[in-house]
Amino acid sequence: MNLPVLMNRVELSRGGKKLLLALECGALFVAGPAAGAAGSMPILVIPILLLMALGCSLVLHFHYKIHLRDLMRPCVPAGEWKRIFVNFLIAVPCMIGLLWLIRPEAMFSLMRQHTGMWLLVVFAYPILSGFPQELVYRAFFFERYRPLFGQGYGMTLASMALFSFAHILFHNWIAILLSFGGGLLFARTYQRTDSLYVTTVEHSLYGCAAFTIGYGPFFFDSTMRLYQ
Repeated sequence: MNLPVLMNRVELSRGGKKLLLALECGALFVAGPAAGAAGSMPILVIPILLLMALGCSLVLHFHYKIHLRDLMRPCVPAGEWKRIFVNFLIAVPCMIGLLWLIRPEAMFSLMRQHTGMWLLVVFAYPILSGFPQELVYRAFFFERYRPLFGQGYGMTLASMALFSFAHILFHNWIAILLSFGGGLLFARTYQRTDSLYVTTVEHSLYGCAAFTIGYGPFFFDSTMRLYQ
């Protein structure tokens, strides 16, 4: 077999693998949320998220030989932690101002009216939501779909867009808008640190802040309604 023919076959093989990856990505991160939002499939947000996280961790472990303990590295440059907390301190007043404009009666409502539930959410969010989302949309997504989106801004945009798109399950533009901004921050942090631990901390800061400020009606209420 001559070299040009061999090269053509290699390119076709690579093209076929990319097509399969693209179809898989579309099914998991586009068709799945779209079907859920349209009511074509039952939605149990937390159980489905945990199952996805489990599946993604198994793929990382057995296919890519990446162990979760290797991703949970807390040792990153001090400047990264400073950047995360500075961004957070800037974002919180913006989140407060936005909620004041669109639904002032919801300000700090969960914390004031249902303190026990608020404490439960604050303690459970990092484990049941922040960590599994970062495992799926950062650790797994970046490793699995690198052949499609590369390692630069293409990957950032893809992760951010699909993370935001998943929030159509909540049927409101606020959830999509907040997750769009959060997705950008978390994706860039993961690219800089390669640490699932750091992105989980960052994600959890914003998630707990959102519920504390009063964005529960856009996330928590919708989630609980799915169980009723």
